[in-house]
Amino acid sequence: MKMDGWIKLHRSILESETYNCLMLHQKLIMIEILLRVNHTDGTWFNKKTGNKVQVKAGQVITSINKIKNEWFKNEKQISDKKIRNSLEKLQKLDFLAIETTNSYTLLTVCKYSDYQEKENKKGEQNDKYGANEGQAEGELGASKGQQYKNVKNVKKEKNISNTRANKFDEVHMQLANLFVNEIKKNIADFKSPDTESWANTIRLMMEKDRRTKEQIEYLIKWVQQDDFEMANVLSPVKLRKRFDNLVLKAKQDYVKNNNSKKTGRQEQNQSLLERMKQGESNRIN
Repeated sequence: MKMDGWIKLHRSILESETYNCLMLHQKLIMIEILLRVNHTDGTWFNKKTGNKVQVKAGQVITSINKIKNEWFKNEKQISDKKIRNSLEKLQKLDFLAIETTNSYTLLTVCKYSDYQEKENKKGEQNDKYGANEGQAEGELGASKGQQYKNVKNVKKEKNISNTRANKFDEVHMQLANLFVNEIKKNIADFKSPDTESWANTIRLMMEKDRRTKEQIEYLIKWVQQDDFEMANVLSPVKLRKRFDNLVLKAKQDYVKNNNSKKTGRQEQNQSLLERMKQGESNRIN
């Protein structure tokens, strides 16, 4: 594959659920995939079988060994295990689809058009590489003063975006730490996550989804008391994705338990549910 042209990578990726729940080396692998997938449909020749394989836009044929020895040949800390786990995580987060054969691994970016689709908005990149088509020679030959001004504006926008993407506060961090502590009550050897990333996801839940602190705190505790959900909801990303369904399930659990003699756990659930109801009232008001 010829390595030329551009890719379009919007800074809004900093606020995406997928990006914010990845570790640093996983973010590098995610970006590397976006850099290496085809931007147009093409074919790949399989030397082992002599067949041609169709590779569509947003796809790349590779292998664990190739990723390690070609993509990250100078990064000794990126092991086969880290690469394999990263690809599996990206698959679980619906960023990536993986098809493995005896000869190769086909990676497909699930929503490739979200990253590379042409845009017509004023001032945005709009060709297949992310660069403006037919840019006039005069535009390329802008004065040094104008270039310097543009660079300053880009840096200013980047700083604003980075600040906004990580603008979690003490409340968000407290909830993130609460989540970790609740999980560790059931999984003692649970590996400590990137709590800043968790706090940022919780911030998005409160600011974008309009969830209250009481609602989030209630569900954090409830999922780690439920025999089934305690093993399935192990991150704010998962909590956010299933929030409404979990609220419904928690209410059904409360009604069911409220019809029998209250145990210590049931009394605790009742107290938490009352706080949930209070949170919903505050949200409406």
